[in-house]
Amino acid sequence: MIAQGNAISHGARAIEYSMEKDKARLVKVNGLPENIEPLAMWSRMMQHQHQCMKDRYNPKPITLNALRFEISPAKEETNDWTMKDWQDLADEFITVLDGIDRRTGKPDCQFKPTNIKNSQYIVSLHTDSKSGIPHLHIVANRIDNMGNTNDAHYIGERAVRAANIVNEKRGWVQSEQRRNENIQQISEDCIAILKVMSQFDWTTYCQMVNAKGYDIKLTKDDKGVVKGYAIRKGNSIYKSSILGKSRKLMPSRIKATWAGLHASDKPIPVQSKEADAQIRVHHKEVVTLSNPLIHHHSISVDGKQFEVDIPDMVKSVFDEELGSLDEEVKQADVLKVAVLLFAEYLDAATSMSASSGGGGSPGDGWGKDKDDDERNWAIRCARMAKWLCKPIKRSRGR
Repeated sequence: MIAQGNAISHGARAIEYSMEKDKARLVKVNGLPENIEPLAMWSRMMQHQHQCMKDRYNPKPITLNALRFEISPAKEETNDWTMKDWQDLADEFITVLDGIDRRTGKPDCQFKPTNIKNSQYIVSLHTDSKSGIPHLHIVANRIDNMGNTNDAHYIGERAVRAANIVNEKRGWVQSEQRRNENIQQISEDCIAILKVMSQFDWTTYCQMVNAKGYDIKLTKDDKGVVKGYAIRKGNSIYKSSILGKSRKLMPSRIKATWAGLHASDKPIPVQSKEADAQIRVHHKEVVTLSNPLIHHHSISVDGKQFEVDIPDMVKSVFDEELGSLDEEVKQADVLKVAVLLFAEYLDAATSMSASSGGGGSPGDGWGKDKDDDERNWAIRCARMAKWLCKPIKRSRGR
């Protein structure tokens, strides 16, 4: 089972999507009537928030007024489940989540536990249209029934940890193992597709990937050249840079990979033992150089999971550029925005910076220049991330 969590500012839309998506089923409602419309539920949540805010002296406005979670067990883990089973899973996840008050591996980093169990929330069940994988959506009020604010610090990390605890209790596969299995499966499917393609072209490749039950999204430059792509399996997104060995499924290498898979279709010229030895040595050097230390980042934004790998050199650039930030700017959030920008997930980076208290957009002309090497591009992304995440100074009118 995997889980995602984040604080959002569009609770009304989240509840509407959660309850009215095609074939959505209501699992549980807490602190709200079950027989009213989604927007009426959100209206009651907002009424509760406004009433509680009246009792506070000089209250700070809550812009991220809802918490949203997505819980996705493996399909084989939920075979023949009844609605009661889904209700029990939601209750167990919320109970475990509310008990987490420290970061994994950092016992000195404490935060206030959430109180979702004693808050207004709705739980609904969706089924992915392609994979058929069922998953839960939870939308909860940021203000609990006692009038206290549900803390959202590291809420995505807490959701992942809660899922891992539930996995361990139930004997399910852990999320990290599930991720590795998904990457392996997608990589094998992509290689199988390349093997049966008589020649490589992106249209055919995308059609065959979709036929396998995945979603694929290409990223192109102004000239229409494919610079990157990502494949979605269930509720997780995997960038081409983490697929296949030595990044051989990236756009810059995929045609060479296709050619290598079809090399046996051509006659192999006879060569001397000395030349063959030189080729083996050269190949070993290339493999060594093309497989640098990689740092993985799993980032949840607006209910979507972005899996991004960055080379060690890029991490060093980010550490150097982001090492001395102002106290009011959260270094972890800026790093995530920089990573998303580097991977060219512009919309996700903008949304992430807004949820961190920043604002603005890089603009329509933002992107990697053709003359940018990997280091220059990393520097630009780090500096743009700092600008995007800088808190907006808001003045109160009289």
